[in-house]
Amino acid sequence: MATVTATSNNETKKVKLKLIIDKPANKVLFAEAEKDFVDILFNLLYMPFGSVIRLLRDAGMVGCTGNLYQSLENLSEALLITNQTNVELLKPLLKWEKESLLLLQACPQPVERKLYGCPFYHSYVTNQKNTCCPQCPNYYLNSELTQVNMVPACEGGIVKKSVAFTVTDDLSVTPGSMISGIGLLKGKLKDAFGALEERVVDIGPDEVLELFKASFQTNEALSTVFLPHEERVHGMKII
Repeated sequence: MATVTATSNNETKKVKLKLIIDKPANKVLFAEAEKDFVDILFNLLYMPFGSVIRLLRDAGMVGCTGNLYQSLENLSEALLITNQTNVELLKPLLKWEKESLLLLQACPQPVERKLYGCPFYHSYVTNQKNTCCPQCPNYYLNSELTQVNMVPACEGGIVKKSVAFTVTDDLSVTPGSMISGIGLLKGKLKDAFGALEERVVDIGPDEVLELFKASFQTNEALSTVFLPHEERVHGMKII
């Protein structure tokens, strides 16, 4: 089960995730997750490519795409068209306004583009301040508009809060929990289930980044991130 806790350092939220581990194979079979962790995983799919490259570049695994990112980062804004900036291109907004808190801590903060409207309420909007209003040419679109999140805060993210999910080692996500059933069987079939171990792990920004990196390198992402290296070596699962 995934639950959210707050640490004392600036009230940083962390997710506690319950893993089921096959001890002889030194492998995570699956994890029981709730909304917070599943939102983190699915949110990775919505990340703009610029944010992906920055994260992977910092982790040392992007190849020549890192050079492409750095080229734009170093490019003088005098060479860009008037409504573009380096920061806006390299740190674009995500799909929705209310992103995962853990992902925001792991990723560069996006810069919101300001919008301006006509002071006489004509239906024109621009991101370039002091653009002439097409309907009243003697006036400019310079009234800053307030962007409103159309999704209520209680419905932020992707999946519903009331649903439990099972996440396998290869990050396949399915609705429903298997841990409760295993707990009932353990009391009756001790020998068969003696090789299984339940382990609770904390997930913060560092673990999110490690999961993201592992998802490009292996089909055993949970095992790679959450099993200690010596356990993986002992089980001949060197990665």
